Amino acid sequence: FFSGSMKFLLTILAFANVAAFVPITIETPAALSRTALEASKSSRKQAKRAAWVESRGGAAKASAPSSLIIQNKGGGHGELGYHVASKLSNLGHDVTILQDESYDSSKEPFKSYASLPDNVNVVVSDLASLPSTVSSTAYDYIIDNYSKSPDTPLSTTLLEKGKSAKKYVYVSSAGIYDPPKEHGGDESGPLKEAFPVKSKGQALFEDALFSSSVPLYALRPQYIYGPLANKHSYIDWYMTRIKEGKPLPIPGSGKQMASLSNAKDVASLIECCVTTEKGSPGVYNCGVSKVWGYNEVAELCGEVMGVKPNIVNYDSKDVGKGDFPFRENNFHVLPEKAVEELGWNGGDCDLKDDLKWYYEDFKERNVKGKFEKDEEILAVNA
Repeated sequence: FFSGSMKFLLTILAFANVAAFVPITIETPAALSRTALEASKSSRKQAKRAAWVESRGGAAKASAPSSLIIQNKGGGHGELGYHVASKLSNLGHDVTILQDESYDSSKEPFKSYASLPDNVNVVVSDLASLPSTVSSTAYDYIIDNYSKSPDTPLSTTLLEKGKSAKKYVYVSSAGIYDPPKEHGGDESGPLKEAFPVKSKGQALFEDALFSSSVPLYALRPQYIYGPLANKHSYIDWYMTRIKEGKPLPIPGSGKQMASLSNAKDVASLIECCVTTEKGSPGVYNCGVSKVWGYNEVAELCGEVMGVKPNIVNYDSKDVGKGDFPFRENNFHVLPEKAVEELGWNGGDCDLKDDLKWYYEDFKERNVKGKFEKDEEILAVNA
């Protein structure tokens, strides 16, 4: 045991099975100091290192690439760290997930961290301060799924650390777009990377990274669903109403398009940014090549649930959209630039197929809906 004001590391071995474990490190204040427990290298980690070395001609002194994933506490991007870690570790990277300590370890994807390969280390820390994992270590690749401001102790350090990284992939948001007023009608196309953005949050951090000459790939995703999801409200809105035999009040014509993207596809684009030798740093919309109209999503859900949905389209000008999960106007992204410039495949998952397993998960979660706002909207539009 040690005393003093310095931070300490407590390493917990989270067993996925008898043969494999993932080290989980908790950075806590020195007042609770205790000796760090050391985990020996597993044979699987050694095998991954050997495979990576062999793939590069068997150089005796070659070392695995190092990747840092900075992961938020959950929400719409909550599962990305898990999926990205899985992909990069399978490529032979030594991966560190820097996890915000305010996460709920009993929920997905966090409770599945123990199933990740041995070359993934999870460090739990207070990201409002400056974790030593960032300040004292250099990484080849940084995947930032946390920062929302250029002014925090962590983001200020990342602006410097990012300069020495081979690539810095920042998961921003398509919600920062401030498109021209004429954009947004039912027939308008997708949001473009060249559109203006709001001067706040992720947009300001993007600007700060570019200004600091960081090799930045800024990805702007929208409406993420998928396995081990941390947020379900997009598709659940449809399924709860169909399950209860309720009308589905969808604002406008219902022809507006939604960029519903499986988290595995988002992780695939992040992996592409890390590994590709094509294209260059810049801003890339992060979605899949197939998008669906609002009414179409209702019909797809009804098909998999075996019930015809009662769709009610209405003018939302005076009553708003209620609890409807998407915007009232046409506001969607397509990955055309990432496909053309980075060589990404546009995504492998398909919402129509995914809704089959999603419905099974929905039933297991026993989701209950709230329909008060629906009733107010329907009363006005009766």
